[in-house]
Amino acid sequence: MALQWNSTLSVGVAEIDAQHQELFRRVDRLLDSMLRNDRSEAVRLLAFLGEYVVVHFGDEERLMDEVDYPERARHAGEHQQFRAGLRELALALAERGPTASLVLQLERETIGWLKDHVYFTDLALGRFVLAHRASAPARSA
Repeated sequence: MALQWNSTLSVGVAEIDAQHQELFRRVDRLLDSMLRNDRSEAVRLLAFLGEYVVVHFGDEERLMDEVDYPERARHAGEHQQFRAGLRELALALAERGPTASLVLQLERETIGWLKDHVYFTDLALGRFVLAHRASAPARSA
């Protein structure tokens, strides 16, 4: 198990935190399947992740729109970068199978990106959303 979600990664928005936990579980299972050389499981998990991030990133981007998040364009650009990386990983897996170099790519690029994105970019969004929600009664009064 190389990737685990923990409370230090909580953005404070229950739906987003639950989705992050699922993403971490699935990426960790993907890594395990590749290390076991289980190509069919790895392909299945990558397909799931490709679909799941569309939903998750869509939810985050709607949330950014709701609170008029000033960093929305940069944040959404990171989402686009991750989706592209998953597509490249899926193509490489289909062509070569779960090779050692592909496992390293998964660890370096996908897992590294996910940790950094949640810890820095998503936590900043969470702080903004929580501050926005806390000030909502004052704005409507």
